[in-house]
Amino acid sequence: GMVGLIDKPEHITSQWFKDNGDAIILLGQAVNGNDPLLGLGGSALVQIEHGRKEGTPPPCDLARESALHDTLLGLIATGAVKSAHDCAEGGLAVALAECCISQLIARSTPRLTGAALDLAGLDGVRVDALLFGESHGRVVITTSEAEAGAAVERAGLFGVPAVRVGTVTGSDTLDIAVGETHFSWELNELHDLWWNTIARAMQQ
Repeated sequence: GMVGLIDKPEHITSQWFKDNGDAIILLGQAVNGNDPLLGLGGSALVQIEHGRKEGTPPPCDLARESALHDTLLGLIATGAVKSAHDCAEGGLAVALAECCISQLIARSTPRLTGAALDLAGLDGVRVDALLFGESHGRVVITTSEAEAGAAVERAGLFGVPAVRVGTVTGSDTLDIAVGETHFSWELNELHDLWWNTIARAMQQ
């Protein structure tokens, strides 16, 4: 767990996508090229697909982490950031899915907000590592379309990689394109898996 203090309530930033047309930006290096396992060591993908929980976890660069979080907090302070979610367990694809499905209007009643991602700008990386690698130091944020360019530029000034990767669409699906490879997931199905898996496991 963690305890912290946010001085200004207006700086509280939730993880779910807000408005159709908002820009989706990835802060941080998509995949750590210095990691020979590309963020897949000890990952959820390896455990689920291969039934093995092993491998060297991704290395952590404290200087990069500090720069990323200083940049993120600075962007939040400007009022430009509408949502922010770290890429942790499950990697980028899972973070994006949670951004689409995690807002609850009432208990067990979600507000599902679709998105379309084009990761062509991150090509040259293995698709499994790009989507499900668990490299440290990455955050998915959204801004209005008007604020997107300035947010990317500000991150660059602090030496933090930033790239526009998609748009909030408000559709019923999460769509991700990586070159010629396309993925599409129904949000109703994703939310059911995310929300009800523990309850189902306990009932068995």
